Amino acid sequence: VTMGYQEGAMPRRIDMFELREVLRRLRDGEAVKLIHRQTGRHKTVIRTLKRLAEAHGWLEAGRPLPDEALIGESYRARRTDRKRAAHPLEALDEELERWLKEEKSFLVIHQLVSERGIGCSESTVRRYLRERFAKPPRLVIPREHAPGEVMEVDFGYLCLARERRTGAVRKCWVFSARLCASRKAFRVLVSDQRAATFFRCHILAFEAWGGTPRTVRPDNLKAAVIQASFQEPLVNRSYRQLAEHYGFTISACLPYHPRHKGGVENDIKYVKRNFLPLAVEHARQRGHEPAYLDELETELASWSAATDERIIRGVGATVNELFAEEKPLLQSLPHERWDPVAWKYAKVGPDYRIQFDCGYYSAPCALAGERVLVAAASRTVRLFFEDKEVARHERLFEKWHRRINPAHEPPQAAEYLRHSAAGMRQWADQLGPAVRAVADAILADRAVDGLRPLRALLGLADRYTPERLQAACERAMRFDTMSYRSVKTILKLELDQTPRQPLPATPAMTAYRFQREAGYFDLGGQPWTN
Repeated sequence: VTMGYQEGAMPRRIDMFELREVLRRLRDGEAVKLIHRQTGRHKTVIRTLKRLAEAHGWLEAGRPLPDEALIGESYRARRTDRKRAAHPLEALDEELERWLKEEKSFLVIHQLVSERGIGCSESTVRRYLRERFAKPPRLVIPREHAPGEVMEVDFGYLCLARERRTGAVRKCWVFSARLCASRKAFRVLVSDQRAATFFRCHILAFEAWGGTPRTVRPDNLKAAVIQASFQEPLVNRSYRQLAEHYGFTISACLPYHPRHKGGVENDIKYVKRNFLPLAVEHARQRGHEPAYLDELETELASWSAATDERIIRGVGATVNELFAEEKPLLQSLPHERWDPVAWKYAKVGPDYRIQFDCGYYSAPCALAGERVLVAAASRTVRLFFEDKEVARHERLFEKWHRRINPAHEPPQAAEYLRHSAAGMRQWADQLGPAVRAVADAILADRAVDGLRPLRALLGLADRYTPERLQAACERAMRFDTMSYRSVKTILKLELDQTPRQPLPATPAMTAYRFQREAGYFDLGGQPWTN
């Protein structure tokens, strides 16, 4: 109930207990002016209550006073009995409701109302809309979280930032991991929202706190949940392994219900509204627009440390004080950091290889045309088919290189290699370095195909022995006659088995008839120099 008030004063609500006290004074015979002067209640309210009391017989002596509920019901009912004049805005109720659904501001609605010829002030429009179309408040059940129990994680777009090394301008997101009990938040700036970044931020948060919570509540992003569901969400395989390694349970939000992790949602809004404007203004004062990413990271760390020292309203303690109580209740970290594993399906090609991360890895030739599951860690790449590991390789760190396991080759691969340049080079390597040098010399001749003479050269190892072929190639290299015919002749004449003779000495230069004597071109006793 709102009592009458003078122009410019705020309306004052009357408790039913106060009306019951006024009613008692009226029964005692006190005048309206006296009650008004001693209680401060408006005369209109006192006179209205007196008329109600006379109508209901509440002023009769010896009769008990009515309770507060009956007084309030009667006082409110008397307002509905009166004929109320129609409000000028009632004719626009349908349009007003539509404008509110379209989220038009009060200022815009007042302008539209004025265009309809209704002369109401903006405050009148605001008051009418709030009273006429007021929605009942949505009830919220507060959640109580035990220390060390729940952590909420989320990404939030922040701004554009410039990389100092390259000068490139990129989008910048903030990753926030927040403990629900102590409000302790770990914040870090990232330039993407990939799964590897998502997992790395988890690990950094756990190591910064020195422990892990028992439950992590993420959003339904693909790095955490492959398929969102109200009943049974399909969790990312790598995220499941991360949870198993650090011993926490994944409790994803329901689809389209981000309020289930309202703590971290509010933390990201807090960063955007309180940290970002200051950081952008400081960067503008330094002449950096957009701001450099490393400056934002440094300023975010300082800002986070300062906010953790502020007293939380309604709690009476700082974030650091609450975290000091929660930290001993966190689970201990494992002895080793988790090695992130990327999972991907790949198809084995006709060349019994799969392509992954700009590299090629061999698979058993029997799986050509099949889809295999690739598990790539930081150092190893494993292939799975029907839940069984079929291959394991060291991970490549250079693009478009290959990891080939000879055991994966088909049976005819060895025979094929004996008839190709690459295969015969490998064959020559096995016979010896001199044989490989002669093989390279034969293949270096681009004018003539060297596969046939090279195949014949390597076949001499079967007719003779690999040792003799190696010795014959060494002799051919010594006399610079690296060809198949020369090596064959050396083996046929058994020159590879004769003791090595020193090369004949170069004969002395013959003196010719018209040869100038020594010192002929000297100038002034000095030898000629250029």
